[in-house]
Amino acid sequence: MKHYVEIFGKGKETIIFLPGTGWTGNFGMPIASALDEKFTMHMIDLPGIGRSEGLDGVVKMVDAANWLNDYLEEKEIHKINIIGHSLGGGIGLSFAYYYPEKVNKLILLDIGFAKIERFPVQMFGSVGYFLPLISVLHRIFGQKFLGNETKESQNIESKEITDEEMKARIKSLGLKDSEFMRNAIANQPASSLKGLSLLLALYRFNMPRILNKLKVPCLVLYGNRKESNVKVQNKIKRQVSRIKHSNISMKELNGGHYAHVSDVRAFDFINSFLN
Repeated sequence: MKHYVEIFGKGKETIIFLPGTGWTGNFGMPIASALDEKFTMHMIDLPGIGRSEGLDGVVKMVDAANWLNDYLEEKEIHKINIIGHSLGGGIGLSFAYYYPEKVNKLILLDIGFAKIERFPVQMFGSVGYFLPLISVLHRIFGQKFLGNETKESQNIESKEITDEEMKARIKSLGLKDSEFMRNAIANQPASSLKGLSLLLALYRFNMPRILNKLKVPCLVLYGNRKESNVKVQNKIKRQVSRIKHSNISMKELNGGHYAHVSDVRAFDFINSFLN
């Protein structure tokens, strides 16, 4: 289906939650549970990364914004709040930029304040060394450059993971062991080739430039990487300091890319901003 969505909450206001790469929409459930009295949250799988259909061709972030707008048009939803993590935040930022009249408030979770590095090894693994070349060839030759899609790459099935593997995976994310995280990891979706095209669109997207032009109120929650070395921490501080827009509120959390999960203050920041 074009948009795979899980809906939770009984509030009158609508929140769209968009997860990061490798997660289904219901990764937003802890936030949805904390806000369910006033808000109804639509948790959407990303196109080509989860159970939502991928976007065709060489994708641009405006295409992802249009994809989200199609869902709102279908459901006759006229005004939304958006919460997005990582790639999902990039889509949310793009939507708020191209459709500001439809956005009440935007919350970005550890995304938006920095461009993706030229060689994003931390995000993509060793493939990150070749991403500049892959990006150029993809734009020249189109989606066919990435190869042919297989049904296996689109399947989402619960994976068999040993207890030791599960503990190691959760630890690598800088998070505490919990039933929620175990279920989320066990049901992580594979990325299709169309999902990879969307990731390449984010790679080319100048998020800080768009963020500094934003017309809607925005809260950015970012991890301070306190467990990393001083060089990494100072880099984050420099990136954050470059966001000057008066519409943007920056809040530091203890942790890394998933600090909104590990630092309980995130719920207070989100609730206060939305209300």
